[in-house]
Amino acid sequence: MPGLPETLLTGREHEYVGWFLKAKALSPAAFDDAEIEQYAAALAADGGLRASLAYYRDAAASARGNHAALDRQHLTLPVLRISSSHGSIPDMASSLGPWADNVAGVVVPDAGHFVPDEQPGAVAAALVDFIARGD
Repeated sequence: MPGLPETLLTGREHEYVGWFLKAKALSPAAFDDAEIEQYAAALAADGGLRASLAYYRDAAASARGNHAALDRQHLTLPVLRISSSHGSIPDMASSLGPWADNVAGVVVPDAGHFVPDEQPGAVAAALVDFIARGD
């Protein structure tokens, strides 16, 4: 419904983003009030909600475009896929397999949807290890 989410959420960005961050993180304490306020301010800025919601509005078209690209070529460089132990979609990163010839994967424990925010040390360690291996 074009425009409906913006109509319902305008002026309620703090409540919306606060719910979303707390519901999708493994621990509701993963984001403090200052972080929630920063995200809410970005959504409340001119065009913020529209831009944020565009990701969801365009997801189907983006997926179709990605699948068309898959038919033409695969990534040949090494790819690291990172999943969380408690995300919305189990092993969400596994879907990267068909896109690349050389895929490594890690599952970050004790994380929900926002892996880098919830477990930044584990994500940094996975990146360092992946880069150091030089696959």
